[in-house]
Parts: sequence; structure tokens; C-alpha cells
Amino acid sequence: MATSQHQDESLAAVPVIEEPIDDRLTPLPSPPQSPEIARTRSPAIHPKAENHGPQTVQGWSKREFHKWQPPFYMTVFFLVGFSMSIAHCIFYPKLRGKLVGDSYQQEEKLRFGTAFAFLAQICLSASVWIAHTQWMWRTVKQRGKTALTVEAWNCVIGADTSVFAVLNPEMLRELRLASAMALFAWSLLLPPFFTPATLFIYNDINIVKVSGMMPYPAIANVGEAHRFSYSPPTQRGRTQNRDDNSRVFTGPRTALNLVTAATSSLGEILQADLPYNNSAYSISFYAPIVKCSDADETHAGHIQQFVDDGIATTYDDRKEVDSAYYSFVPTYNSGGNLTAVWHPRQQTPSRPINELWMSFMRSKINDSGERVKLRHYQICKPHKASYNLHISQYHGVQTISGNYTIGNTVPFPSDAPDKTSDMVQHAYTAFMWTICDQLVGKFAWFTSTASANTTSQAAAQFGVIESPIQRTSLLGSRDFDAFYDMDEERGLYINQRPDSIFDLSDQRLRDKALARNRTLDVLIEELSFNTTVSLMHNRLFT
Repeated sequence: MATSQHQDESLAAVPVIEEPIDDRLTPLPSPPQSPEIARTRSPAIHPKAENHGPQTVQGWSKREFHKWQPPFYMTVFFLVGFSMSIAHCIFYPKLRGKLVGDSYQQEEKLRFGTAFAFLAQICLSASVWIAHTQWMWRTVKQRGKTALTVEAWNCVIGADTSVFAVLNPEMLRELRLASAMALFAWSLLLPPFFTPATLFIYNDINIVKVSGMMPYPAIANVGEAHRFSYSPPTQRGRTQNRDDNSRVFTGPRTALNLVTAATSSLGEILQADLPYNNSAYSISFYAPIVKCSDADETHAGHIQQFVDDGIATTYDDRKEVDSAYYSFVPTYNSGGNLTAVWHPRQQTPSRPINELWMSFMRSKINDSGERVKLRHYQICKPHKASYNLHISQYHGVQTISGNYTIGNTVPFPSDAPDKTSDMVQHAYTAFMWTICDQLVGKFAWFTSTASANTTSQAAAQFGVIESPIQRTSLLGSRDFDAFYDMDEERGLYINQRPDSIFDLSDQRLRDKALARNRTLDVLIEELSFNTTVSLMHNRLFT
């Protein structure tokens, strides 16, 4: 026991010197020894501790914390975010009502708006999170670590990584300001999902009202009438448009024929050559219109006489037996007699009546329920008219609406060397000439006059369309149904019956759909209106 006491006193006499903590490993203490082993072993010898002064770990550098950095960064982020918000709010109202050229410009504006919203969001959020962090450490310094539980401190520190951490009840109760800043920072993520954070651009027209010269048909303009009619001077040695006051009308210009033929074939108004792709304007002008009406008994008798003369005309191997449509321009020949010109005319001095005479058969259901055909006689005349139109064109789509007031008729020019020609009358007559060239001709039924032997190549009976109408949209008129019924009525084939006339072919159905099954007088007036407006297709006519 004395030995043990001496050993304890020896250990107690060893002085203890505190040394700075370094990164070297400290050996673990020896396990406790039993009393028997302690009596047989010699006492442990401890080295003398020396004080070498303060030591530093090699590779470590002293870190300095600048107190001005958090307020500076917080202010910078706030100013940048506030600036982006202002730019975002100014950028979108500036685009309101602006015309978008193409999809690339639309996407470009979307990118700018999205960038402003994104930068405003992250900069303002960063400013709030910096303030939240500083307030958190200030709270730790003032209240200590024991102010909150470990779970609450974990939510405070992780508030910027999870929105659910902000919902901790203890944090909301004890750190109200920090919780409010965290909730506000998270709420900054919501505004970009609502307008005006997103930009909606739709196709629209930027309408600007300006006063300017817009095109209209110049057919009633004396200075432009020469573009419509070909009227050479009656005397030699004249200067054009100076002393050639007396002229002779010989026919329309080829350009006018082209516009009329295209309009009649298409069945609608041609695209106007407007100065702007997107424009709308209203105009009033004077131009011709062709109006058809029933002929009186005297003229009906003259028309029927020409129909009979046409049927009586003999051909080499065929004979006309019935006429479903006959249209012509009454013209005086050199002997002063009235003749029927039922073919398109060529440019030449002539003395026609500025009218179109027609005879056709129209089907009708009588009081007994039977389908009968009645012959009608009509006369078409050119009239002066006052047009009031509203023309609009948006992205290539043209819309024309309006009305017109019909005036006096326009007779054929009667020029003399000592008279000044009315060039507007020449232009109106040229217009009527081109309309008549689309309508003259005949729809008739013929039979063969050749021998009825089996070797003959001639058809026994057949229908003939000798009229430019076959190339126009007027072919579907209901006034031509009588001609197409002749196949069944005259038994062109053995299996055809009169009651099968209502079984229309596919092509006939298409023709009638284009003409909307209307009568000739309505279609001819519409054709003249469409042709007048279609003059704006050629800029030379405006």
C-alpha cells in the first residue's frame, strides 16, 4: 500500500503545462490497470512539457469579414430588381396596338418580356434572402442558441431551400419578422405566372386613317377614255389628244376585252390593284351598267323574225330544227337594213344599235302541274350609273360592297367630221361591246340531212352551242335548262325518257351552282357590275 501511495504522489508532482491545440492526433489513454499489475510495473516517465508559444496550422489563412458587404449586395440586388420591374411594366404597354411583322418578331418580344420578369424575380428574391440571413444571425447573437429548439433553428436556416420550412409554428411565433421576409421572398415567384408577366400577341390590323388618292375606274374620265376604246381620228394630219376632236369608234381596246373575258369566266370580281396591302376606303364614281328587260311586242316580233331566219338557214349536212337561245347585236348594213350579228365582232367601223337582243325558252310549271317552256324576249342596254363602293383588303383578302343608281341609256356614237366626239360615250360603248361579245350566239338543236345509211359519219341529231357563253359562268343559268332538256325530249338515246330531264349530270350541277341557278337578266347585270369593278385590276384603267 505504501508503494501505491508513493506512486500517486509522484504523479501528482508532475507539473501540467497547457499547449495550443494543433491538428496532430492525441494518443488515447491507457486502459485502467488492476492493483496487482500496478505493483509490479515501474512508474510511467512523462516528458517535460515546454511552452513554444502560440502555433498556427500551416495552410490556414486569416479570414476577415467585411460588415459592409451584406448591405451593399442587398441594395444592389434591390435596385437591379426594381429596375427590371419598372422596365417590365413599361415594356408591355409600349407593345399594345403594335403590328407584329412575323413570328420571329413575336418571339423576340416574348424573350425580352420573359427576361425582365426573370431578372426582377431573382434579384428581388436575393435582396430579401440576404436581409433574412442577417436578421437570423442577429437573432442568434441577441437571444442565444437556447431561444428556439433545434427543429425550429433547422427551419430558420433552411427557409431559403424549402417553402415548407417557413410553415414551422415555432418559427412563425418566435421569429415573426424573419418568417415574414421568408414568405415574401417565396411569394416573389408568383407574379411571373400572371399578366403582364406574360405577353399575349394576336393578329390585328393597325388602322391609320390617312387622306390620299385611291384608285377607282376612270371610264367616265374624258382624259382616260382613250384607254378603253379605239377611236381613230376622222381626218388626216391630226395630232393625238390635241386637235383630233372628231373620232370614229371602231371597237374596244384589247386590254378591256381581256378584263371582261377573265371576269365572265371566273364569275367574280378580279383582284383590285390597290396601293396598300391592308387598306379600306369608300369611293363614288360614274361608270356603265347593263340592264336587261323584257321586250315590247314590236321588238319581240323583230327578234322572233331573226330567230326564224336563223332556223331557216341551211347548212351542208345539218339543219336547225329548234332554238333554245339566240342572242345578237342588231346592226345596220351598208344598205340600211337591220341585220343580226350573232358572232363576236372585230374592230371595224360599223353602225350597230348599242343593244343586245335575246330570245330564249324558260321552263315553267303551269297550273295543271305540267312542265312547259315559254319563249322570252329581252333587250339589254348600257346605262349611266353612279357607284358607291366600300373596298377593303386585309392580308390579300378583298371585300367589296356597295350600291349603284341607274341613269339614262347610252346610245351608239354618231360622229361626224364637224362634231366633237364624246369620248366618254365611246368608252361606255366599248364596255357594252365587250359584254355583248361574251353573250352573242345560239343554243340550237340540229338534225343531220345526210343519207341515213349505216356508213354515214354524221350524227343523226345533236345539240350545238355556238356562243362564248360556254366559257363563262353564265352557262349555269336556269334559262339554258330548256336546251339541256332536249336530249331527253327528242330521244337522243333509246333509254332516255322525258321524265329523266331532272337527272342532271355532275358537270351541269357544277355549272348551276356557279351561277346559283339564276336568270339571264340578273346574271348579265351582275356581270356588268363585276366587270366595272374589275377595271381596277388593271392600273391603266384607274
